[in-house]
Amino acid sequence: MKPNEQISWKTNIKRWGSELGFASVGFTTAESIEDLAPLLETRFEKEVATPFEIKEIRQRIDPRVVWEYCKTVVAVAYPLPLTTPPLEGEGIIARSAVGEDYHQVLQNKIKQLINIMVVNGWTGSFHSQVDTGPLIERAFAFRAGIGWIGQNQQLIIPGYGSFVTLALLLLDREIKPDYPMINQCGSCQRCVEACPAQIIGKEPFAAKHCISYLTQSKEVLTQKERRGLGLRVFGCDTCQEVCPHNQKRLAEEQQATSSSAPSSLRRGVDLRETLNLTKGEFHQRFKGTAAGWRGKGILQRNAFLALRNGLDRGDKVWLAEHEKNKIVPPIIALYLEGLENSK
Repeated sequence: MKPNEQISWKTNIKRWGSELGFASVGFTTAESIEDLAPLLETRFEKEVATPFEIKEIRQRIDPRVVWEYCKTVVAVAYPLPLTTPPLEGEGIIARSAVGEDYHQVLQNKIKQLINIMVVNGWTGSFHSQVDTGPLIERAFAFRAGIGWIGQNQQLIIPGYGSFVTLALLLLDREIKPDYPMINQCGSCQRCVEACPAQIIGKEPFAAKHCISYLTQSKEVLTQKERRGLGLRVFGCDTCQEVCPHNQKRLAEEQQATSSSAPSSLRRGVDLRETLNLTKGEFHQRFKGTAAGWRGKGILQRNAFLALRNGLDRGDKVWLAEHEKNKIVPPIIALYLEGLENSK
């Protein structure tokens, strides 16, 4: 592809991406990110990586291992929808897990972008991934110049903050890359101090101990981990909520009210109701959301732990009676048994 063609396609793809609602679109080369290899190896050696992470490091840092025809990586970020805060005493769902599953939303947006490219004469091939692919999206997004990676491991985009979802579009044509952005966190330590697991700012990053991961883990949690969940039922936004670059977004959310926002965009869930959900009710409430992918049992376990962690005396009495009379979902009975066996 000639230089003037590269510039034309780059300009158009960015414009089309903006028209589709992307917060940012950037370009980088297909070269591997070798600096990441030793960091990933250390995480596995120290057993602080999550089971969700692919152990084949080359697949995570080299686009050409994932797709041999890759010559350019296009990184895109799409903003999460505004949500309504939970009411007092409700369980908390992270923003990325509220509303329509972001994997599906972003995949549809990528398909729309590809269709526009094809209609306008693109004859090359594509390969895309949205979160579940092997490549480390935030690393390539950083190199593509759409944001910088904060101490909390989140990609921060000027004007949008970190409440975005990321995807990569691999192309078999060379397009001039963008330049990485300078880190703008400075000496700020807010996320380091606020992290409930106290793992931010330490190397290697212990993702296995992150509260967000623990809400998805099917292992029996330690007492410290159980308490660390607080009222969280799925995910954790604490390190992002204290970030100065997210305050504009949070101010906009504060203007939303439960009466004006669709129920599907509320981050609060009734803990007792969640604990007693039937299979049908679970599918009706959580099917099609990112919070539903780990199944009903995990959400009910977290609701159970949140009730235990809460300050509401009525909830504690209710929970104690149900535990005593064994009127709890099977997953909770097994979990209680696991707690006893772990003592």
